[in-house]
Amino acid sequence: MTRSPVDSRDRGLAAAGLVANVVWLILASLALSQPDPLQTANLVLALAAWIPSAVVGLIASLALLWRRRWGIVLALVALSLQILVLIPYGIVRVCLVSDARGLTASLTAAVLVIVILLIVHWGRALARPRP
Repeated sequence: MTRSPVDSRDRGLAAAGLVANVVWLILASLALSQPDPLQTANLVLALAAWIPSAVVGLIASLALLWRRRWGIVLALVALSLQILVLIPYGIVRVCLVSDARGLTASLTAAVLVIVILLIVHWGRALARPRP
């Protein structure tokens, strides 16, 4: 019996990633419609990084649900893009916007830890020998 390139545990993460990316697209849309001191930065980041990383994440999640190994590579690309944007945006937002600094810093740190753990998980999954 051959082993699938994507485990059932990985499929659970892929399903969670599918839901998270859909929610992320909705939240990005809502963030653009709300008045904010960093409205221009939000617009630029949404068009340049938030939406593309969510779309790549959606494609990666679907590929992983269909048990395609290349979905792991796309997941790593999407997570890397998210981490690339998250750190500078979180720092700038904490420094420039005085409302809810503690909440912003905590959420940034929590998402950063989750993204790093997911990068480690998918990197190890990619290193698994092929069946």
